Amino acid sequence: MAIGVINIAVKLHFFGSLALISNCLPIDMKKITAYIPFCLMLFFSKSAIGQTHIFAQLMGTPVNTSGWNLQGRAKVGNIVNSNFSEIILCDATKSQSGAIFYNQPINLGICNKWVAEFDFRIYDGTAADGIAFCFLDVPPTGFVQGSGLGIPSTANGLKICFDTYNNCGPTTTFEMPKVEIRWGTGYAECNTGMPTASNGSGTLSAVRSANYSHAKINYDKGNIDVYLNGILIISGFQQFNFTGYLGFTASTGGSTDNHSIQNVVIYTDMPSSTAGNLNTTVCPNTSMILGTTSNPNYVYTWDPTNGLSDATSSSPSLTINNNTDTIFTTKYYVNTAFATNPGCSSRDSIEVNILPRPKVNFGMPAICLDDALANFTDSSYTKDLNGKPFLYLWNFGDDLNSTIANPNSSILQNPSHHYSAQGKYQVSLKVSSNTGCVDSLIKAFVVNGANPVPDFKIIQAANNCSNQPVLIQDNSSVDFGSITKSAIYWDKIAAPLDSVVDQTVYKGKIYEKRYNRFTQPASVNYQVLYRTYSGISCMKDISKTVTVLAAPQIQFLPIQSICDNAAAVQFTQATETGNLAGTGMYFSKGVTAAGIFDPVIVGNGNDTIGYSFVAANSCVDTAYQTITVWPSPTVNAGPDFFILEGGTKNMNATAMGNQITYLWKPSIFLDNPSILLPACTPKVDTQYVLKVIDINGCSNTDTVFVKVLYNPIIPNVFSPNGDNINDTWVIKYLDTYPDCTV
Repeated sequence: MAIGVINIAVKLHFFGSLALISNCLPIDMKKITAYIPFCLMLFFSKSAIGQTHIFAQLMGTPVNTSGWNLQGRAKVGNIVNSNFSEIILCDATKSQSGAIFYNQPINLGICNKWVAEFDFRIYDGTAADGIAFCFLDVPPTGFVQGSGLGIPSTANGLKICFDTYNNCGPTTTFEMPKVEIRWGTGYAECNTGMPTASNGSGTLSAVRSANYSHAKINYDKGNIDVYLNGILIISGFQQFNFTGYLGFTASTGGSTDNHSIQNVVIYTDMPSSTAGNLNTTVCPNTSMILGTTSNPNYVYTWDPTNGLSDATSSSPSLTINNNTDTIFTTKYYVNTAFATNPGCSSRDSIEVNILPRPKVNFGMPAICLDDALANFTDSSYTKDLNGKPFLYLWNFGDDLNSTIANPNSSILQNPSHHYSAQGKYQVSLKVSSNTGCVDSLIKAFVVNGANPVPDFKIIQAANNCSNQPVLIQDNSSVDFGSITKSAIYWDKIAAPLDSVVDQTVYKGKIYEKRYNRFTQPASVNYQVLYRTYSGISCMKDISKTVTVLAAPQIQFLPIQSICDNAAAVQFTQATETGNLAGTGMYFSKGVTAAGIFDPVIVGNGNDTIGYSFVAANSCVDTAYQTITVWPSPTVNAGPDFFILEGGTKNMNATAMGNQITYLWKPSIFLDNPSILLPACTPKVDTQYVLKVIDINGCSNTDTVFVKVLYNPIIPNVFSPNGDNINDTWVIKYLDTYPDCTV
């Protein structure tokens, strides 16, 4: 029998520990079936007791912190190593705290099994304070505050504490360091009702050591086991049925120690997710397969779902477009869970880069049958720097008339082709980018006839005034296709360079020209040459005479402002300056054709006055000016009143306006005729006029009558004897008193 040697190397990775079975002894080939079952049994028995999915990790040189949030003093650095493979939670400085938490939450009500393994080190200072591995409903943000181990006072959840300093005082004695299982809000270090392992037998001295110690924490539906360097140190039971975050906190407290971790791996009881092997770059609408082989015991959920054939498949096909001119990147995530526990899922992602198609475009010449070549110009582009150079494939749509010397296709960027027959053709361009993405474009192309017929119509040929544009309308044609270009020479004889070229001609299109304005002579003739093209070399001309008439020209001088109570005025500001025969007229609110303007009709404010002059040749010019009508002030001199002889009384006037001044007339018997309410001491009856004037010079007046009551003269005797002397009793001045009876 042949004797062989089989080398079996089985790498077992259970919670960070490695088991290696290798270099088995030489064995008889007949006995191989006895050894293989043993190795397989060992492998499967080991894997059956542990979690299978790496949920989160902090590994690498330098350590990869992707997906983790560092807060406070936490940073990547070197304490023992020199390759930046350590996370320094807080350095050896007093009153420092730091934290690092994984940013993907886990729901312990569904994913109720996990294992965390890590190496930690607390040393180099004066023994303070400790490290905690936590499951918290809300991870710390900003600078981590807290009296112990950097755990915030509001932190709710599970804390596995490696504490090096006793803050509980003499009433609660612990041999330090200690390991604690704590839950609830904050850090209840001195709660003796929660599991605590102290260093009474010296088994926990490695908690604070110059060397890294290895910790493993098992959580299984509320059962909590904490191992230190492979030895079970403490156990407890407390269930957590909420969604939270896993991570580390640490603080130095009042003393100093470096607090660091490395080789962190967190396992969960869930299947691994595979979104794809590598990030992928494809062209638009190229089908690709994501994910991995299906497992009937798993359920899959993809997001986003855009472009996926099935968002619940383990390996959906993806077909997605990119209509932009740059690379479009999207990330697809897959969540994988056991069918019996779909809420507890792992997550993986793949980044898909969709390259842009080349943006295809090209210019086509305007040619006629007589032209030798049609020159096509490429204007395709991309913003993808890797997309150039392009590959081109042209098709000129001229199969029937193509020859070896004049082929129907080209791979040049800017090719030429000769067309031997007028007609319509379909020209296509296919462009391939340097990255393999392709797009194409088809355009209709016309080879026009060789006989354009130019023509145009002069609009209002009998009444073109020099102050208005002359309008002409295209009426050209061609025996096949279309007019491709026109050139208009507006004064071919006197000004041959006065021209315009139009590349977008169509029948009925209107062009305008403003010739120089004039009032003399009566008219001017211009020779207009109209040239039309149906291609590069196919063109013909036509000429017509355009007659332009002299046009009036108005000079309209500014109009002075006026008060709204002023009398009507005659406007003379507008005149025709060209000495043309004709008729002019004003028009607007409050003005007559002859220019009589009444501000009372218009009222105060700004108003536009127009003046139009119609010449004898029917040409018209119109001009405008603005007039401001100021509001006049209001005035009331007050009611008429009586005053006793020798008495004094103030006027009772009112007035309103813009910075008004006052003037009383006559000024006799007034103490100040320039104020609104002067004191009046009249000796005789007087009628006063109050005039007010505002800042704009507008004025208004009102009157008041002042009646003087003289002291009555009362006689003490009378002789009614008929001698006409003192026959009656008369009280002098009594008749001036109103409503007086005797």
